[in-house]
Amino acid sequence: MKNISKASFIKLFNLIILLIPMSFLFHYIETSISTNGSILAFLGTFLFMILGGIVSMKIKINFIVIISFLSNLLSMILGRRMIISPNQSWFNPFGMNFAIVFTGIIIFIGILIIRFFARKVLK
Repeated sequence: MKNISKASFIKLFNLIILLIPMSFLFHYIETSISTNGSILAFLGTFLFMILGGIVSMKIKINFIVIISFLSNLLSMILGRRMIISPNQSWFNPFGMNFAIVFTGIIIFIGILIIRFFARKVLK
């Protein structure tokens, strides 16, 4: 840990934060963990978007798009392995993969919006 510079550590921290599969966690909390998981899932996702937007202020947009794509891919893989819907109609009419990817896109857009406003405020 002594050999890592401060800039490298910050870049690694940004990468780890943005790679969190939040769309998977949203649906996993909503379906599997808690009976009233929607409030917890929404609040956690909202706080993640704020943190992700602030952390990604100095990252190029291309890098954010690639990380978001990888996070969505990881979310789909984890969703197929771990999410069991409470009933057959839970993810209808489009299915679980579409719901996870759609949630990931909404999170990505939220991160970009927060990033835009954070850059304007802190300049």
